[in-house]
Amino acid sequence: MLRTKAGIAAGAILLSGLGLAATTATPANAATYWCNKTNGNFIGGGNGHELAQIPAYNNTFDCITAEGASGPHVTAIQNALRHCHGRTRVAVDGHFGPITEAELMKVQAALRLDDDGVYGPKTRDKLKWRSSNGHCATLP
Repeated sequence: MLRTKAGIAAGAILLSGLGLAATTATPANAATYWCNKTNGNFIGGGNGHELAQIPAYNNTFDCITAEGASGPHVTAIQNALRHCHGRTRVAVDGHFGPITEAELMKVQAALRLDDDGVYGPKTRDKLKWRSSNGHCATLP
């Protein structure tokens, strides 16, 4: 399964470099780009809208990431899993390891998404994100 996910991610990256769209049927892999940072985005929570850091590729939020990735985009996912979805086994260390993958799969299943352990646009839209004020909410 890990080999399949790695192949899908590598294929998506290769196709994005060629300017082609990935055509895999896996919903989490509908994005073409591998997340490489976070951008601020508003979530609905607390008193009105609050800012949260959401995984991104340059200026788009349509990106994927999976086990083996590291960086601030992984930290944002780990914060969401730990603080907004109660997945206390997840360490907020910026490294997408097997525990982050397993806990993401559990949250994806609970949200009625494909529980493949790959973060993508459909997972992004359903996750509750932690704002800079510590509140959790989904994207509007």
